[in-house]
Amino acid sequence: MKLRLEYWEKVKDIEQKNLVFLDETGVLLGLSRSHARSQLGTRAYAVKPFYRGKKVTVIGAISFKRVVALMTMDNSMDSQAFEVFTLEMFSATIVGGSSSSDG
Repeated sequence: MKLRLEYWEKVKDIEQKNLVFLDETGVLLGLSRSHARSQLGTRAYAVKPFYRGKKVTVIGAISFKRVVALMTMDNSMDSQAFEVFTLEMFSATIVGGSSSSDG
């Protein structure tokens, strides 16, 4: 709790238009359903094959007014991919043309 309060003290005076949030998520394209429906009194059956689907990672940065940067990639996020996103996509957008008044 103490760390949370210390953090709040540091950021509480930052204007909304100057905030940018980063978020990353993974999507598994080969998932199979874990629940099913069937007629009353009957059982639902399914064969679940070994997972063979593709993984896709999505990372983005949003400000109060707009999407600042977005990147998708096959497989999982690693340090090299995060560096590419932060240095080439995110930083280039922030430094290369977005003023703080525009979000």
